[in-house]
Amino acid sequence: MEISIRTRKLCAHRDFHYSCVIQYMIIGVTGSLGTGKTTVSGMFRSLGAHVIDADKIVHRILGKSARKRLAGFVFDRPQTLKKLCRIIHPLVKKEIFLELKKHKSSRAIVIDAPLLVESGLDKKCDYLLVVKANLKQQLGRAGESLSLSKDQIRKRIKQQMPLRKKMRLADFIIDNRGTLKNTEKQVKDIWEEIWKK
Repeated sequence: MEISIRTRKLCAHRDFHYSCVIQYMIIGVTGSLGTGKTTVSGMFRSLGAHVIDADKIVHRILGKSARKRLAGFVFDRPQTLKKLCRIIHPLVKKEIFLELKKHKSSRAIVIDAPLLVESGLDKKCDYLLVVKANLKQQLGRAGESLSLSKDQIRKRIKQQMPLRKKMRLADFIIDNRGTLKNTEKQVKDIWEEIWKK
C-alpha cells in the first residue's frame, strides 16, 4: 500500500434537494482495465461499505445489444469515443448521485469507476484509491473477464488516462500485482487508516 501526501478528511456532503448536510465517507476506486478495481471494491463491501458500480450503470443505460455494437468501433475512433463519453458521463453521474442519496445512511460509500478521474467524479470523493497491476496481468484478467483479444484490450487501455497519472492524484495506491490475500490486507489497512483521520 502506498499513501500519497495529499490527504483529505471526512466531508459533510450537502444534499441540495433537502437542504441538509449528510455525514458519510465517499471513497473513489479507480485504475485501468484489468487492474482489479471491482475486486478491491468488493473487499470494501465486505468491510461494510456500500458500493456503486459505474460500469453496471453504463450497462443499464446502454443495454447489452447497444454496448456490443458501440464497442465494435468506438475504440478504433478516439473522437467518436470522446463524443460518446460526453453523452454518457452526465447520465452516469446523475445515476450515481441518486444512488448516493438513496444510501446516505451508509457509513461509507465506494464509487467504483474506471473513468472516475476523467469524468471529474474524483472531486466528489473524500479519498481517491488507484489500483495498479502490470500489463501482463491486465491483459490476462481483462481477456478472461471480458473475452477480449490482447489487441482489443491494449486499444481500450490506450483510450484511458495513463495509470501513472492517476497514481499521482491518489490518496492511496493499492498494489494488486500479488496475491488476493496481500491485496485484502492493503484494503483493510487503508480502511483502518481512513477511520483514524
